[in-house]
Amino acid sequence: MGHLGISIRGGERREAELTLARRLGYDAVEISMDGTGMMFGGRPHRQMLRDALDEFARHEFVYSVHSPSSLDLRDRANREVQLALAQSTLRFCRDVGGRVLVLHFERRSADPADEAAFEDAIRLLSDDAGDVLLGIEDIEVERVEPVIECVRRINRPNVVMTLDIGHAYLAAAQFQFDFFEALKAALPCVRHVHMNDNFGRYDPLRLENFTLYRTQTPADKFPLGKGDLHLPVGWGAIPLERVFDLLRGYQGTVIHEYAYNLFLPFVEQDYARARALVARLD
Repeated sequence: MGHLGISIRGGERREAELTLARRLGYDAVEISMDGTGMMFGGRPHRQMLRDALDEFARHEFVYSVHSPSSLDLRDRANREVQLALAQSTLRFCRDVGGRVLVLHFERRSADPADEAAFEDAIRLLSDDAGDVLLGIEDIEVERVEPVIECVRRINRPNVVMTLDIGHAYLAAAQFQFDFFEALKAALPCVRHVHMNDNFGRYDPLRLENFTLYRTQTPADKFPLGKGDLHLPVGWGAIPLERVFDLLRGYQGTVIHEYAYNLFLPFVEQDYARARALVARLD
């Protein structure tokens, strides 16, 4: 059976987060670099980094790391600091013993130079990654197919795909492609999986004004079930049993990437549903 993990912020509450993950039964943890709050000007604060590494080392989890949301490897105007941030994040991933560094694909640019910059940056990171996998994650602002094509073009053993099931479900609704056919096409590239739930109702604000989109609260999003909600599995409309039947045989880590802190009375039930889904992979 593959590993089942939970996404945590990894900042000042990391001890409580790790204790909760262990109590529930998760054996893997994905650390959000945004949540750690340790990055400044492309590099980590030394004391914050030491404290974090010491604390993570006290817990026996299979770790992965999610790169900062501000990282944009297509940003040629700020190339130096973007690469510094990417390289610092990779070093943290290696130092914490992470197996996968997740990098957002985001939306393709109309400028081929931006796309070349993105792929060149991935190759640079690949040179230094060693046995850390760079998991290029599909995002709901783009179809799944370009992510697959990017991974195949780069064609390196440590450059793989992080399949985000919720993102793919939203993108399929927005861009009118077959959700299950896209998952089948992605499978040969997939070595890391994110799962949560949503209703497949795309929020156009995600493309129109990402800054404003990120200011929305659960009270803005949950009642209408709009956008990338990061609900516990089973709380939305994604046919996850069918998805995991399709993924049968996958042996990597599955991260329950949901806003667990909003659902604390239900975390045991949420874990049980997530574990039942992962059991379908065998």
